[in-house]
This record gives sequence, structure tokens and C-alpha cells, in this order.
Amino acid sequence: MKILPAIDIKEGKCVRLTKGDYSQVTHYFDNPLDVAKKWIDQGSMNLHIVDLDGAKSGETINYNIIAEIRNSYPDIYIQIGGGIRDIESINKYINIGVNKVIVGTRVVSDPSFLKRIPSDIKEKVIIDLAVKDGKLAVHGWNNSSDFTLQDFIKILESNNIQEIVFTDVSKDGMLEGMNFPEISNILSFSSIPLIASGGVTSIDDIKYLYGMNEIKISGVIIGKALYENKINLKDAIKLSNKN
Repeated sequence: MKILPAIDIKEGKCVRLTKGDYSQVTHYFDNPLDVAKKWIDQGSMNLHIVDLDGAKSGETINYNIIAEIRNSYPDIYIQIGGGIRDIESINKYINIGVNKVIVGTRVVSDPSFLKRIPSDIKEKVIIDLAVKDGKLAVHGWNNSSDFTLQDFIKILESNNIQEIVFTDVSKDGMLEGMNFPEISNILSFSSIPLIASGGVTSIDDIKYLYGMNEIKISGVIIGKALYENKINLKDAIKLSNKN
């Protein structure tokens, strides 16, 4: 299970949102590159980066910053999300050596897009499943889709998607724990490895994820808990290395 420290970028700075709300922004660092160095210096070999401006606009707004992080740390696993809504954007990131790209809004809004992704790059695509008020959320988590999680995962399975990110938006940035019942529910009917996100609050949350299904849970994204010093990244990585 990969431990994935989150770096969310808005207007070129490292921030965190509360429940995905763009009006509730907490600014942490001016330079996202400094944050990448901070997590890597603490032993992380993985980064989860989100272009928040891109997620809202549908464009790769903070591409240059992300490219700088990639160039500075060529051996680190990096997955990118936010504003990736066409083949060109997928290739744009893959061509600079990003390991995985996360696509959400485009696929949830138009599942037929999956069939247009060339098979040689589909294995590098992660699908973002963000749930808000019981429905799949799109467009920077501001709007909802009519798909149920189970129906949509069936579509992903039929298109050979190899990994998903699941986020309960109501838990994101709240430091109130994760939605373990919903994660367990997804694991009960999905064959696709899942990266858990939203509400990670303590090292116990990570231990609990390990106990749920260490084969089907491929990673955990940790955001605000790191920035607010609720979780020590070195401890989380040490726990990961034991399992």
C-alpha cells in the first residue's frame, strides 16, 4: 500500500480545501516544490499532486510547477489529478514522466471517453471517484452525477481500468476519520485496486485500512493530517514497509 502525501496547488501555492470547498482554503506553503522536498526528505517515494485550479477550469493550469517537481525528483512515483479531461492532457503529463494521471470529471460525465484512451496509456490512468452527498461529484467536486458507485465501477471494470481513487468529499480536510463503511462496501463489489482518500486523521486510520484488505487497497492519500502534524510521515512509511 503506497503512502501518498498530498500536494494541492491553487494559484501556484500549496493549500488545502475543506470538503472540497474552494471558498474554504487554508494556505500552507508558497512554493509546492518546497513541500515536495519536505515529504521526500522524510522518506516518501510517492507524491499525490492535484491542480485545484485545473480541476475547476478543466485546464492544466499549474502544469509548469508540476513539471518542475517531476524534473527535480525523477525517481519519485508521482500521480497527478486536476483538469485532465482529454487525451492531449493525459499525454502532456505522461510525456514528462508522470507515473499515473487521474481522470475524474471527463469519465464520470462521459464514460465513452474510456474507449478513446489508447490501450498503451490506459494502464497509466487512474479514475477518480469522489462521492458527495451520496453521489459521484464532478467539476472540482462542485456538481453531481446520476451514476451510482456500483454501476459506474462496472463500467470501469469493463474498460480494464486498473486503479481508482475513492474520496468521501464530506470527510476531506475535516480530520474526523475516514468513511470506512463505504470503502468496505466498494471493496465488496469492485475488483479494481483502490486508493483511499479523504479524512485520514491518525496513524490508526492507516492501520485500519491495512486490516481491511491489503491486496485491494493499493494506497492511501494523506493531506491535512500531515500539514497539521496529526500524522508523522516517517511513522506512516515505516508502517507501510512492515506490511
